[in-house]
Amino acid sequence: MKNDFFHDLYMTIRDVRVRDCSAMSLSHLLHGYLSVYALVRVSPVLEWEYGTLQEIHERLREIAKELSKAMKDTSIELDERIGYVADLMDAYQTYSDMDLLNEALDMAYRILTVDEKGESVIPGRTPNVCRLLCNWYYFTGEEWCWEMAEGIAGDYDNLEQKQVWQWLRTERCFKNLSEDTMFLERWNKEEKEILSNIIGSIENTGIAGRETFCFEILGMWELKGKGVEL
Repeated sequence: MKNDFFHDLYMTIRDVRVRDCSAMSLSHLLHGYLSVYALVRVSPVLEWEYGTLQEIHERLREIAKELSKAMKDTSIELDERIGYVADLMDAYQTYSDMDLLNEALDMAYRILTVDEKGESVIPGRTPNVCRLLCNWYYFTGEEWCWEMAEGIAGDYDNLEQKQVWQWLRTERCFKNLSEDTMFLERWNKEEKEILSNIIGSIENTGIAGRETFCFEILGMWELKGKGVEL
């Protein structure tokens, strides 16, 4: 794929009205912009190409506010909403809005419940739940969350049967907190291979109707190519 493809897609994405996007498209947009923010933060010369950090920051703010509505929409399946809670926590580390963070933490507190025996209960072992646990651990330091996140993060065999892009998000979130060097070495190798496979699919099928998804994935690839971490 041409090196300027991501830039051209970004020029299109900049004109997208967030209020017209589905919740899932907003999620892809958010992660795409987090990648752009990281690129510009590390290489300020890229401001002429992608805009200033303040402009990107404002775009993230706009997207996060819309996602906060989806997070509370009970007509959306629970695991999907859990992903949006984690999205807001991801965004806070770049876009520091305490109101949105408190909303996300309050929602996470209700999701990560304790049963009558005093044991912690999680709603499944999905990539979104793992990402929520990682973020909860980051903000609260509660060890039980990390222990559960470790158990889920190691379970990504048969990736082709799962939402691979969700695992890409999750393992990135996990590895930022992990000190397991063997895991990190394995994941860095697999991440490149997984991204290459997805991008190969994008090249073969095009991006029509999948612009926001492609924006997130290509943003990951740009970061990987430049050795930048979120």
